[in-house]
Amino acid sequence: MNLIATIPYDAFMFGPYDIWGPLKIHSFGLFVAIGLLTTFTLCSRKGEMKLGISGEEVQNFGIYLVVIGWLFSHVFDVIFYRPHDVAQDPLIIFKFWGSISSYGGLFGGIAAAWIWRWRHPDKDFLLWADLAAWGLTFSWFFGRVGCSSVHDHPGKIVHNNFFLAVSGWPDGTTRYELGFYEAIWWAVICITVLILDRKPRPKGFYLALVPTMYAPARFGLDFLRVTDKTYFGLTPAQYSSFLILAVGIYFWIRIRGEDPIEWKQYEPEKAE
Repeated sequence: MNLIATIPYDAFMFGPYDIWGPLKIHSFGLFVAIGLLTTFTLCSRKGEMKLGISGEEVQNFGIYLVVIGWLFSHVFDVIFYRPHDVAQDPLIIFKFWGSISSYGGLFGGIAAAWIWRWRHPDKDFLLWADLAAWGLTFSWFFGRVGCSSVHDHPGKIVHNNFFLAVSGWPDGTTRYELGFYEAIWWAVICITVLILDRKPRPKGFYLALVPTMYAPARFGLDFLRVTDKTYFGLTPAQYSSFLILAVGIYFWIRIRGEDPIEWKQYEPEKAE
């Protein structure tokens, strides 16, 4: 008997827990909150210790990206993944508490960053964008752990004893668990950026690294999905992966031969 043949369906599931009245703590929301707290903490520390930016400024910037990114993540999801629902009820676009898309959140965050740039023309936008790309890795990792805990992304049925397959789905099948696989890869990306951040890098380095590490993996994994809408055989995320990979390659070309930045600590007295 192979004891690690598959992972039980309920291995990572817990909650929801009643808090007060209709308020509950769900595993997905809990992991998202942990991810945001981790990201804001690490980015604030990096900003103050290495980039000469106050932690408060970093957090304000992050909140700006998160709020707009979250809103757009829902709009992207219903338009590209559930167009039939939009056709039946166009107002679903404004039900922001509903379903979300990770790439939609990313594109919303990018749009928010450009709006922020327009409102803060005195800031070094490339430096801030690179910090956002670095911090994004931790949020996305915990987000995918949350997806795994509620099995948001079922994959194709597995007919062998693949040790990372999940058994006991509600329909009695054994399937690939795409949220779990992405969480594993995001853990690798997180470890990579933490190791590489031990010394200064050129501005734009993480804007090159993170997309080129993630996009190919996401493109391949999406072939295992079974519930996502496709267009000409590819999911919206796969088309998005092409775009994000191109952005990463662009920044690799752009930073080639560039010198690393000089680290500097934030000095409150000079900022006043």
